[in-house]
Amino acid sequence: MSTEIEKVPATGIAWFNLSRHDDPEPSDPEPAPDPADDPADPEPAPDPADDPADPEPEPEPEGADKLGNAGKKALDRMKAEKAEARKAAAAEKKRADDLARQVEEFKDRDRTESEKLAAKAERSEKQAAKATARAVAAEVRAAAGEFADPTDAVDVLMRDPSQYVDADGEIDTDAIETALSDLLERKPHWARPEPAAPAPEKKPQPKPDPGQGSRGAPAPVNYLEASKDQVAAELAKYGYRQRV
Repeated sequence: MSTEIEKVPATGIAWFNLSRHDDPEPSDPEPAPDPADDPADPEPAPDPADDPADPEPEPEPEGADKLGNAGKKALDRMKAEKAEARKAAAAEKKRADDLARQVEEFKDRDRTESEKLAAKAERSEKQAAKATARAVAAEVRAAAGEFADPTDAVDVLMRDPSQYVDADGEIDTDAIETALSDLLERKPHWARPEPAAPAPEKKPQPKPDPGQGSRGAPAPVNYLEASKDQVAAELAKYGYRQRV
């Protein structure tokens, strides 16, 4: 008699594990950092629309149309200097304002970063003050046309340029003109001398008419060749009559 052996699958093999029971459980992998949370991300590029606009063109000063070529070139250089100085002052002021705003944003979040930004803002404010001073000096020099030496007016008014800048950082040209007028009243010898009056034109003298005036003594008469009438007229002067 034959005996059949029934094959039964090893259903309990799944519980068998060769790993050590004292090995630590593997930890879950850390999630990758979000690039948006990285504080080292560079700041976005400034918007070109936020850049300080070019200053408005300066109006032509009185009498500019009477200047020669050299005067017009000097006026153009002065206007360009004023425009560059005002644009630089506006840019430095905007930079200082931006840094001051960043200081407020970082003040509560990161004290160390806040202190760095505060120092940077202080430096920027100093640069803005220098740029503003250059713009004020250019305005004073341009408005000091009544002075013999405009640098005298610049030296006096630039002792405190802040009094010629309003709260928005704009240059107060009216205050500059008022200060220049007061300075001329106190120092009239600094005024530019009045130009000398042009000499009157000389009227052309008429040329002498050769047909008028003395013509000189007449040429002597040669009585050997003179006519009878000339001889008779000459003898009559002395009371003689010529016999016929």
